[in-house]
Amino acid sequence: MKKITLIGLSLILSCVVHPQSCEKQDIKLQVLGSGGPELNDGRVSSSHLLWVNGKATVLIDAGSGSAHQFEKVKGNSEDIKAILLTHLHIDHSADLPAYIKDSYFTERKNDLWVMGPKGNNRMPDTSVYLDKLFGEYGVFAYMKRYWLPKARSSYKIKAIDADLDHAVVQRHPLTDEISISSIGVHHGPISAVGWRVDMGDCAITFSGDMTNKYDSLTKLARGSDLLVANYTIGESATKRAKNMHMPPSIIGKIANQAKVSKLLLAHLMNSSIPYLDDTKTLIEKIYQGPVLVAEDLMIIDLE
Repeated sequence: MKKITLIGLSLILSCVVHPQSCEKQDIKLQVLGSGGPELNDGRVSSSHLLWVNGKATVLIDAGSGSAHQFEKVKGNSEDIKAILLTHLHIDHSADLPAYIKDSYFTERKNDLWVMGPKGNNRMPDTSVYLDKLFGEYGVFAYMKRYWLPKARSSYKIKAIDADLDHAVVQRHPLTDEISISSIGVHHGPISAVGWRVDMGDCAITFSGDMTNKYDSLTKLARGSDLLVANYTIGESATKRAKNMHMPPSIIGKIANQAKVSKLLLAHLMNSSIPYLDDTKTLIEKIYQGPVLVAEDLMIIDLE
């Protein structure tokens, strides 16, 4: 058996590629929209943009107004590798066609992955939703060449219908450097999933709209550098509201159990904004890490 000298061992170890943090990989999260569906809250609807090495790489939700924000921050739609939809409510998906249309004016050659939940008796599969938008008989059928497999085009929209299973994390490798994971979450009768994006040692998890009925998000978010949690109701909200959304105490519980490094309260609404100070105080009694509040166009420090 050959012996490995200390010098040889040192050379071997020096060749090992160690995972890097968010900061070292130049990964940033920007809030495009911090609001919900209301048109009187002064906020753009829910949307977040993941920047990697200065490029707009992954878009999480595409609520109304987000495409205009994308232009403001000088994003290039041809750089987007994937759009992740937590569910198909208007305030999370309305601007999706705008990103597809913009690609017509770019040099895009790489396929665009659009990932969203499977359907149920209330909502369609994400792939069906895309077909209703861009299919042969879709409302935007003039863009069908990017969707129909046999049509000639510079790139294709590729769909993934993420499973609604709340017990097992589903993995969706995107590139050699980026891995995406999902898990089913409870959003009343609406099919919905949470998303996690991993790049080296950097991980960011997005709750989407949800309750904690299945206790599934903790599995997905464990050890994340940042948990983006949708905060739409106060602690004293009605039972009906809590059947659709999680109150602050649940947000704090998930962040604490998942041991995330930072927490961002997003998707603020008129039903939650008045209670913001009390909410932060309540969460900070449960979760010891930094609690941030989303504002349109803010960039989150992921050190």
